Amino acid sequence: KGGFVMSTICDYMSSPVISINLDASGKNGISKMLGNNVSSLLVKKDDEYVGIFTKTDWIDMVLKEVCNPNTIKVSELMVSPIVTVDINDNIAKASKLIEKNHIRHLAVTDKAMIVGMFSVKDLEKYYCHLHDQSGIAHY
Repeated sequence: KGGFVMSTICDYMSSPVISINLDASGKNGISKMLGNNVSSLLVKKDDEYVGIFTKTDWIDMVLKEVCNPNTIKVSELMVSPIVTVDINDNIAKASKLIEKNHIRHLAVTDKAMIVGMFSVKDLEKYYCHLHDQSGIAHY
């Protein structure tokens, strides 16, 4: 074949999307993340995604003692709008979006519908795989 082909988001994203209701407690959101081994949840109001709730947001708020971890709602912790990347975009585009927006998670869209998530951990997997293919490093 020859030449270098940049992987697409589809090759490294996680799916299905794990979500939580807007009115759920932050504590329930964290439990759901831990139970699904993820570090973010998309927040739903009715049938629409309206924000993203991350483990990092939770830790920041609780450690700064800005909130009561037992009573705060996901809606008070979520970030909106959701930053998205298309399923067919390359990894470089995702990396630029993450850096530009100072975030760790992107929602992945296919024909404007959210179908998965892409995070900095997926970016790390991509670079480890890339290094492994080139014989630079073995993990």
